[in-house]
Amino acid sequence: MITCPQCKHQELNGALFCTYCGAQLYNNSDTTATINRSDLNKMSGISSPTTSTFPTPPVEMKDSQVAIRIMDSDEIIFIQGEKDLTIGRSTEGQMIVPDIDLSSHDAYEAGVSRLHANLTISKQDIITKDLGSANGTRLNGQKIAARAEHSIQHGDILTLGKFKIQILIKE
Repeated sequence: MITCPQCKHQELNGALFCTYCGAQLYNNSDTTATINRSDLNKMSGISSPTTSTFPTPPVEMKDSQVAIRIMDSDEIIFIQGEKDLTIGRSTEGQMIVPDIDLSSHDAYEAGVSRLHANLTISKQDIITKDLGSANGTRLNGQKIAARAEHSIQHGDILTLGKFKIQILIKE
């Protein structure tokens, strides 16, 4: 277990962020310390926004300007066009389903709500907001208030409950 240096919450080995306060974690021989984002990116294999490249989309999504990388599996979901999307998980009999359904990625176990967060993609900006989810949303480890809009940059990490996704934007 890793102990958060800020709030002393216990996290599983390998955790990068404290799920309670959002502090960045580093585990080295059972010691814990906070680290800055560039060091975290080097350790976790996440490229910094200025140096990472947008993945090559499949032919049918060749005009895609935004992609979501599921951190646990490295699966990429390409998004094409300007859209207002919900992210969450579906369950049997659910009347309203999210546009990006994370059910097949053990989203329930990770604390993802049925309609957890929203992404609004326009030519000028990408905005996210938590939709009042039960387990909250974090942007780069910082908890965001429900229904408050936050601008997304290339490489930003959204944590839905304990489920991490990275937003990739084509430059």
